[in-house]
Amino acid sequence: MTTHLEITCRDPIVSRDGRPFGVGQGNRMRSAGWPLPSVVAGSLRSTIGKAEDREFSVVTAQELLRVEVAGLFPVTGGQLYLPAPQDCVVHPDQGPLRTAPHPLEGGGCDLPPGAGLLPVGLTGAQAPIDFKPLDAPAWWPLERYAAWLAGEDLAFDDRFLKAPEIEHRTHAQLDAAAGAADDGKLFTTAALCLTHLPRHGIQDGSTHAARFAAIKLAGRVRGSDWCANTAAKLDTMHPLGGERRVVHWKAAGDPAAWGCPQRVREALSSTTRVRMALATPAVFRDGWKPEWLKEDLVGEPPGSHVRLRLVGVSIQRWRAVSGWSLANLKGQPRGPKPVKRVVPAGGVYFFEVVDGKAADLADRWLEPISDHDQDRLDGFGLAAWGIW
Repeated sequence: MTTHLEITCRDPIVSRDGRPFGVGQGNRMRSAGWPLPSVVAGSLRSTIGKAEDREFSVVTAQELLRVEVAGLFPVTGGQLYLPAPQDCVVHPDQGPLRTAPHPLEGGGCDLPPGAGLLPVGLTGAQAPIDFKPLDAPAWWPLERYAAWLAGEDLAFDDRFLKAPEIEHRTHAQLDAAAGAADDGKLFTTAALCLTHLPRHGIQDGSTHAARFAAIKLAGRVRGSDWCANTAAKLDTMHPLGGERRVVHWKAAGDPAAWGCPQRVREALSSTTRVRMALATPAVFRDGWKPEWLKEDLVGEPPGSHVRLRLVGVSIQRWRAVSGWSLANLKGQPRGPKPVKRVVPAGGVYFFEVVDGKAADLADRWLEPISDHDQDRLDGFGLAAWGIW
C-alpha cells in the first residue's frame, strides 16, 4: 500500500553531515545540505510507531524497518522539484550546456581497467575556449527536469530554486551543578530553513515574496498491515532529524507528482541510449559503481528487465553518511552505525541498451537502485531516467 505525504516544517531542520560533533569531538555542527534519506526514514518510522502507540520492541522495530520510505522533495505551485543533474554545465553566456560521453583526442579513461568508459564532458563545438562554469540552481521543477532528460534545451528562470539557507545558532553548555552557563563552553548548531527556498536569478534588493518560494515537502511511504494503515491516516506533529525540530506529517500528497512525465516516456520509447540521474544519494558496495553492473559493466537495474551497458559517469566525489541505531537488532546493535560512502544526488550514469526496451524504465521512475535491500527501503538511490 502506497501513501503520499505532505510535510510542513515548523522549525529549521537539523541534518548533520558525518563530521564529529559533541563533547570532546567538535563544537561546530555542519549541515548535510538536505535531509538525508536515512534521517527521513528513521523519523517517519518513529512517527508511525508512536501514532499507533506501539511498544518499540524488537518485533516492532523489524516491522518498521520493512516500511519503504522515499523523499523528501520540495513542492511549490503544484510542482515536485528534483535536484540538479550533474550533466548540466552552465556557460556564463550560453546558459545550460549538456555534457555526454565522447572520445577525447589523445586522452581517455582507464578506470576501471579495461572497461572502456568514455570521459563525460563538453565537445569542442560546445566550448571552443575554456570558461569557468556558473552554479546551476539546486532544485529544478519536474516539468523542466523532464524536458532536460528528454533531450530538450532549457533556460533558467525564477521557477528554479536554490539550496536552502542554513541557520546557525550559538549555544552555551549548562553547568548542571550551578544551573547556569558554563564559562567557555560554547557550541554552534546548523539547521536548514525548509519553509522557503530562494528563487534563482532574483536580486537581493527584491521583496521577500519575490526572492523566496514558499514550499512544502513531499514524501512517499509503502508498507503493509498496521504500518500501512497508520501511514495512510497520518496527521500529526513529530520531530524530523536532530535536536527534536518539529514538522507536520500528513497523508495528503499528490500521487501524480511521483509518476514519470509523458515526454520522458515518449523519449525512452525511441532510444537505445539512456541516462540515469540520482534524485537521492545512492549507496553502492563498490563505491561509485552499482553492484548490479558486472565486471563488463553490463547489468539490470533492480526491479527491471532492461539490460544496460555503462558508457560514462558524471558524479561528484563521495560523501559520508553515518547515524545512530536505537534498535538493538541482529547485525545492527544499538549505537553508532558504520560510515557509508554515498554517491551524491544529481549524479548521472550514461548507458546503452543491450537487451530489452528502454521504455520499460519509465515504470521505474523514482524507484531505488541502491545495492542493499535496506538502503533501498531507506530511500537511497531514487533514480530518474532519460535519454542522451
